[in-house]
Amino acid sequence: YTGSSLIVNGTSSANITYKIYLGTNNWYLVSSPVVGETYDDAYVTANSIASGTQNPNSRGIAPYVTTDDSWDYMQAGETTSFSTGTGYSVKRTSTGNVSFTGSLNVDNAGIDVVLSSAGNRFNLLGNPYTSHIASATFLANEGAVSETKTLWVWDQSSGSGAYEVKTLGDPMVIAPAQGFFVKANAAGGTFNFTESNQASSGGTFQRTVTRPEIYLTISNQTDARIAKVYYIDDMTTGFDLGYEGELFNGVSNPLAIYTHLVADSEGKNYQVQSLPPNNYENMIVPVGVNAESGTPITIDVSTNN
Repeated sequence: YTGSSLIVNGTSSANITYKIYLGTNNWYLVSSPVVGETYDDAYVTANSIASGTQNPNSRGIAPYVTTDDSWDYMQAGETTSFSTGTGYSVKRTSTGNVSFTGSLNVDNAGIDVVLSSAGNRFNLLGNPYTSHIASATFLANEGAVSETKTLWVWDQSSGSGAYEVKTLGDPMVIAPAQGFFVKANAAGGTFNFTESNQASSGGTFQRTVTRPEIYLTISNQTDARIAKVYYIDDMTTGFDLGYEGELFNGVSNPLAIYTHLVADSEGKNYQVQSLPPNNYENMIVPVGVNAESGTPITIDVSTNN
C-alpha cells in the first residue's frame, strides 16, 4: 500500500480520490476509505481488474459471504456500491493502482458494521478512513469480537498467499484501505470503527518490549507457512484471551504448521501461542503440520532473544 494519512477535524464536503498501489497481480484484501464509490464495468476497466479463468464473466472484486465462507464475485454488467467498513478481495491483471473516489468518513460516532454470527462467524472488514488505525485499540475494546480479540490479514507475498493472525501481543497498524478478517462473537454484535482511533502515521509491528520468541516454518517447493510462540509476562500455559491466535479456518489449509496449548488444550490449532517466560525446560509445546502426502517438506526453527 502507498499513500499517507489524511485526517479531517470537523466536516468535509468535497470528494477526494484515494489510490492504493498493488505491487503484484495476486489477490489483496482492500476496503474503500471513502463513501460513494461503486464498482461496475467502467470501474473494472479503469482499474485493470482481472477476469475469471473458469468463469470469464466473473471479475476480481468480491465481498466475503460469512454463511458459507465463500466469495461473491462481481459479474459482468453488475453495479454495486462499496460498503463502508467492509473488506473486499481485489485482483488486478498487473501491478498498479486501485482508486476510490467519494466523500470522507468524518462522523464523530465512527463507523458501525453489524457482524454476522452465521457459519464460522468470520467477517471481512476494512479500514474506512484515509488514515491508519491501531489494531490493539479496537481488539481490546470491541465487544463484538471479545471472544477472540484477534484478526487475520492476507499476506499475498508468500507463494500462493496465506492468512496471518494478529493478536494483542502482536499488534499492527492497519493502513488506509486495508481489509482484514475478524471472528464475531457467537451472538454477533456491532463493530465500531471509532474516529478517535485514527493515527497520522503507519508502521507494522508496535512492540514495546523485547521478549523470547520461537518461529516454526514449514515449506514445500512453492509455499511457506509459519507458527509463532511468544514468551510474555503474565501469560499462562492455557488459553490467554487476546494472546492466542488460531489458524484461520475460513479456508482450507493444505500446508500449515501450528501448535496446541501446553495446558487445557481443546485441540484447536494456533498460529500464535503465548506462554510465561520461565520454566521453559518443563513446557512441551505440541506441534502439528498439514502437508500433502508424498511431497518433500522442510521444517525450520528460529529463535529471538
